[in-house]
Amino acid sequence: MKKGSSVVLILLLCSVWIALLTNPAVKAEPKMIVVPDDYSTIQEAIANAGEGDTIFVKKGNYNGPISETLIIDKPVSLIGEGTSLIGETTTLTLYPLLLNKTIFGQPYPTYNTSLIVKANNVTISGFTIKTPSVPSGGGGGISVIGDGTTINNCIINLLSLSLGGSYTTISETQLFIATLWVKGSHQNISQTTIFNGDVDIDSSYNNFVGNTMIDEISLNGSSNVISGNYFSRIVLEYSDLNRIHNNTCSLIRLGSYGHTCSNNIISANILDGENIWGILMADGSYNVFYDNFIANYTGSHDGYGVAFGGNHFVAENNIFYHNTFVNNNKNVGYNWQINGIGNSWDNGIEGNYWDDYNGTDANGDGIGDTPYIIDENNQDNYPLMEPVNDAIIPEFPPWTILPLILVGSLTIVLFKKKVWRDFS
Repeated sequence: MKKGSSVVLILLLCSVWIALLTNPAVKAEPKMIVVPDDYSTIQEAIANAGEGDTIFVKKGNYNGPISETLIIDKPVSLIGEGTSLIGETTTLTLYPLLLNKTIFGQPYPTYNTSLIVKANNVTISGFTIKTPSVPSGGGGGISVIGDGTTINNCIINLLSLSLGGSYTTISETQLFIATLWVKGSHQNISQTTIFNGDVDIDSSYNNFVGNTMIDEISLNGSSNVISGNYFSRIVLEYSDLNRIHNNTCSLIRLGSYGHTCSNNIISANILDGENIWGILMADGSYNVFYDNFIANYTGSHDGYGVAFGGNHFVAENNIFYHNTFVNNNKNVGYNWQINGIGNSWDNGIEGNYWDDYNGTDANGDGIGDTPYIIDENNQDNYPLMEPVNDAIIPEFPPWTILPLILVGSLTIVLFKKKVWRDFS
């Protein structure tokens, strides 16, 4: 080869090499796939989608694979044209494998998992998702394994929804399920209605905000925010540093099975008597209870606004102040064995409002002149003469997102004023 040709070839190879370094392969632009125009089924659309693609599904009824689990293993957005409880919807009916199990000699049919989200950053919006029918054994749930999943504006009618990944967002969704399992951390669940189902939160740094449900929240984790919800009761075990704030319920229960719960803040909740207790503080320390409205605990077994401690349980160094106790058979369950030391019923300046306090206020400062006696070891040294009308909103813990502060504060003021007017 001639010398000149060699130089030209070398220069050409160098230019190609430089071009490869400075112009890496460009990813294909995300595209829109339309079902049923491009593919007749959602399963086919997912199989042919690329990373970041949007699968738009027109209104209508669509089926998942027969006797199989539908798997989303790519970061795609699955968008239904519309969903509502009444009217035309985008409905996905899933047909997972029916497992004919036997338990204690009895047939126990149950569906396998209906839908698994394996990929990160998947969005599901605008769908009604269901199975044809739920057998007696149940099954047919959704399992979210990937991180960053978003579920919005959906109706989900399955046995369960399990959030195993982290940074999941569920909003404006209706869940007809038995259990919502929150297993990963940093989950955000808001403006969602849960019909006849429980919520189990077994992780930390989650926000459960502005939801409505009629059953129980079971909390086994730390640094969670439970705010602005309607539910029947919440049970805390092995739970520290949580914020239970501005909820409406009938029971808040901490450490009642001997699992210590400490450093939780329980504030601005409305508890209206449907259980024996409003607050059951059984086992734990350094919990703070303030600005709660606790009323109408008069049940067949006495009824206590607050029951404190218990046999073999130790509750110490907890503080109650600025709470309002109205129309309870016993404001504090002082016939219980109150184990522990250092529990306080005021903050050193102000205590609580007790509707059966009969003391006076000679100087008109709004604080009774004599203590409110609970028992020989427990008393409120600064009982309030009037119910607490305005919530004192402290700075939120550092794990709380800003929108929660703004929305939560507004809800507290408006909702509490209505309640005080009813009971004044």
